[in-house]
Amino acid sequence: MSLFYKIPIVNPRVIKINFFCETHNRGKIWAMKKAKSTQFFIQLSQLCLAIFIFFYSLSPKTAVLIKDKQWQKNMVLNVVFLDGSSDLHQLVRQTAPEWLQNTSLSFQFFDQLNQAPTQTHIRISFKLHSGSTLGDHQDYVSKTPTMNLFDLTSKHISDSRAQRLILHEFGHALGFEHEYRSRYWPYGERVIKQVTANCYPKMELIGYSPQLAVTHCKDINATINSSLAYLTAYDENSIMNYPISFEQKDGSNKQIKAAVSLSILDRYAMERWYGR
Repeated sequence: MSLFYKIPIVNPRVIKINFFCETHNRGKIWAMKKAKSTQFFIQLSQLCLAIFIFFYSLSPKTAVLIKDKQWQKNMVLNVVFLDGSSDLHQLVRQTAPEWLQNTSLSFQFFDQLNQAPTQTHIRISFKLHSGSTLGDHQDYVSKTPTMNLFDLTSKHISDSRAQRLILHEFGHALGFEHEYRSRYWPYGERVIKQVTANCYPKMELIGYSPQLAVTHCKDINATINSSLAYLTAYDENSIMNYPISFEQKDGSNKQIKAAVSLSILDRYAMERWYGR
């Protein structure tokens, strides 16, 4: 699969890099197609990644990471499960640390609140709905959830959907916002209005009044002030996208698919802003 990335070097200049790279099914290895040996495959994957990171690192901005929600480097984030089965706990334990590769952060998991330290940073419930508080919320002693993963309890959820849900919500817990909230979002306000309208019934379902649902959905879907976040060019492969289909100005249909693993820029953002 040929992948084209538009990378901001000096805004508004854009460089297109066509690596003919493909990503491993969990997004962990990038390499040229048709590599003949394992060693050659690894060498090419590393070269591809190195070249990409070199060009991208020339940009002064990275990710839709909210500055005042960023955790301190070198933190051990205490993650406690408030409820849920041991199987659900294990699934989260296995999946969430994908965010932390080559960073200074670490997770420490606790199966019950009474086993955890006084201060906890991410508190997970599998009840009511799915969503997460954004980043460092400063409330480390509460016993209320900061993340809900209700959708994982469905018997019909696929492995890939479960993986996506966990990674997406942990992205929020690490301070990352949705990609479409960046000022570099390329598809216009009409799509944002569609996303916002889809938000209303979800908020009402979890207890918001119709009026408060409208206000809240407008707030959480509005374009973010550039001074409040580290931003990059829009990354269509990011785990922080919503899947959505819409008609473009030229009449063609555009579909943004739901990523099930971290993109190369998701990983780079973590290494840059939470690096060792």
